[in-house]
Amino acid sequence: MGFLSWNETYYMHALKRLEGRVLDPNELYAAKQLLKLLDDLVDEGYTVLYRTLEEKYRAVSRLHAILNAHHERPFPIQTGILASVEYGDTELEVETVCSRLSEYLRNGAVPSGNPFLSDLEQYCQWIPRQPDTAYVFLLRDTFLPYLYFRNCGQSSLYPWMINRDFLCQAAETNVDDLLRLPIYEALESGVSDDREMIEFCKPRIRKVLREHPILEKTLQALLAEIHENKILVVESGYCGTVPLTLAALDDRVDFRLYTTAPYLYEIYREEIFCKRYEQIRSFETLYAQDVLMKFSSFRNGCFYVKAAVDNTIWEKAAGEAAALLS
Repeated sequence: MGFLSWNETYYMHALKRLEGRVLDPNELYAAKQLLKLLDDLVDEGYTVLYRTLEEKYRAVSRLHAILNAHHERPFPIQTGILASVEYGDTELEVETVCSRLSEYLRNGAVPSGNPFLSDLEQYCQWIPRQPDTAYVFLLRDTFLPYLYFRNCGQSSLYPWMINRDFLCQAAETNVDDLLRLPIYEALESGVSDDREMIEFCKPRIRKVLREHPILEKTLQALLAEIHENKILVVESGYCGTVPLTLAALDDRVDFRLYTTAPYLYEIYREEIFCKRYEQIRSFETLYAQDVLMKFSSFRNGCFYVKAAVDNTIWEKAAGEAAALLS
């Protein structure tokens, strides 16, 4: 059971449905999303699933053949904005980055013309404003939504840099895959909604965390700092690994995602803004969320980052913020 076995079954069933007949627009859209999911994994350095599906089943070639037969093209592969970025040596807290970005805004940053920012604004507006609720923004991917809520005067905002680098540093090993594994075990077991997903994953995630006590204690301490009765975690999407990890530790946790993988649409239907998986890289590759800063360390209860040196990156990130906050 796990990531590879579940995806192999999922893609084989999908190909059986899609091959050998004329597809309607919705079916073609689904085929393009399936291919985009694999392309994105490769772009981010995860090549095993792509290679396995192609070598064992020619799945990638077959998806391309389906699209070619219908005169359709795959969704474009959207890589990171820059091939390499130079970061400064000084460690900064996220609020320091916010202050510096605010200077660019005050100095007349030119609003970005990126059309995706309109969609991002709608996502921010869609996230419910609830009483007695703390909002946790998982950076880097939700830095702009964090700024949006901050600009609106929302209180109890927590910008947490809980990403792969943080998890690896706190656990002293690559624990990301271990925390994600229960999601695929849940899918193989047939869970049908978000509550079942959380209840299935909770004991399995807690077992992983018990095996990495420094990470477990760190996350528990962060959650203990929040005194509201509800915690809403905001993330770009895909599998929801970190929101589920936090939910495994604290029953107050709920979450909202911009989108998710197609096979999770129905399970996360209450938590997702849209079913446009193909746009997730547009969300993640904005200057402010992709290259402006990167995780450096966590100590004494604080997240520290290193910021980009290139002034052009700051100007681009400020332009995105200006467009979103105007």
